[in-house]
Amino acid sequence: MRRLHGILPILFLLLAIYQVLGQNSWPSRERRCVARHKCRHQVDFRAMTKGNNGCPAPETYCQNIHILNDVPDISVEETVNPECGRPNTRGVTFEVPNMDGFAQEFEFPWMVALLDIKGEYLGGGAIISPEVVITANHVTNNLTEDQLIVRAGEWDLKTNSEHFPHVDARIRSIVRHPGFDKYNGANNVALLFLRTPLKFTQHIKLICLPPNNRNIRNLDYSRCILSGWGKKSFNDFTDMNVLKKMELPIVHNNKCEYQLRRFFGYTFQLDNSLLCASGELGKDTCGSDGGSPLACSLREDPQRYELAGIVNFRVLCGKQDVPTVYTNVGKIRDWIIIETNKNLNVSARTS
Repeated sequence: MRRLHGILPILFLLLAIYQVLGQNSWPSRERRCVARHKCRHQVDFRAMTKGNNGCPAPETYCQNIHILNDVPDISVEETVNPECGRPNTRGVTFEVPNMDGFAQEFEFPWMVALLDIKGEYLGGGAIISPEVVITANHVTNNLTEDQLIVRAGEWDLKTNSEHFPHVDARIRSIVRHPGFDKYNGANNVALLFLRTPLKFTQHIKLICLPPNNRNIRNLDYSRCILSGWGKKSFNDFTDMNVLKKMELPIVHNNKCEYQLRRFFGYTFQLDNSLLCASGELGKDTCGSDGGSPLACSLREDPQRYELAGIVNFRVLCGKQDVPTVYTNVGKIRDWIIIETNKNLNVSARTS
């Protein structure tokens, strides 16, 4: 017993020394949310889909010892005469592995969200010039210029912690195609003319318009991409927070017309101003994707995209052999150019 009493003080002393040394030598396991480019170790998107440990999508839950405190913040730089249709395939400030079904940070810089005055998401659109956004007619239906907001430079709708801020632009005028037919979707397109031109940066750029009556054979069928914040699948209850991305094949009009006659009857004819895509199981537009762009890469330049279509209407969501219908931008290019020149000239004369 006396020997035990003599050993106990030594044990307590050793324990105290161990605790002091441990605090100074063992790496801290404390973590916090930081910008992704400021963390040495990254997690893949599967961790983000499980809540991202409470961090916004542009941030990661980083162990303190892995935080790169000496990394400077990234600044937004205005881009002079940017080349149209160039995506940020690896993101702008960071890249997340395994982003299946979702876009990288600012991957599609031409993508815009259309919001109501309360900030609620209504649909998508695409930037085709500093002052013009293209979308679907039905998204703007019964709304005035003062009731819509164009949000450019967005990725995650539910946070403002992205490294580059989004830009909310007010609309000067809305020009809707006079040949729009709500019964068959013909000419379902509208142009939104902005009060103030957008400044092009790393995360805000325009998409290329196709040449007039674009021959679809010049597009890479396997590299058409739909982006938008609508529901990812029929089973989802809400629209997406992070911008989704789906690779979809073009479906020839004759085949699309045949497949859709199961729903519209044997006399159904697909209007010449339309095109179809998808028809693959689990890959489709769902929810509020109206007006969102279908961008296809060029065979001669696979890293460059042009605006093949904008989401028009669908019958079912993500069903096999049931394609979605898009407004064919190549078929209405002349109208786009005429209205753009007319309305920009009016703006120049009155300013």
